[in-house]
Amino acid sequence: MLAPAELKYQRENTLAFIMANPTRLELIPRVRVKDGTGTRFVDQAPRESQQLRLIDQSTARNTIPGMVQTSDGRERLTDFILLGTHDAEIDLWDYWVDATGTLEVAQMFPWNQYEVRASVVRRA
Repeated sequence: MLAPAELKYQRENTLAFIMANPTRLELIPRVRVKDGTGTRFVDQAPRESQQLRLIDQSTARNTIPGMVQTSDGRERLTDFILLGTHDAEIDLWDYWVDATGTLEVAQMFPWNQYEVRASVVRRA
């Protein structure tokens, strides 16, 4: 548990970092449902639009984004971190679409009281 003063400053710093290069997103949540042959994803109503920050991680580890083989061909896979304030609404399997493809939340990081972080992959 963070001290109240530390929590206040961490939240202020997170917001300042987001607002330095914000991205307004309307995430689309999905749920996994079982059907006769396995499972599939079903879109839910879009979440309210949020100011978030998308942080490119593809070169952060000095790597070249890999190619993922899928049943319908090849997709480029690039890693990002999606950062929101402590009250941001982001969940596993949320996604959005932009001009370069579909971006999907692949992993949620543990909540730390001052930010919400998720790992995102781009499927182009």
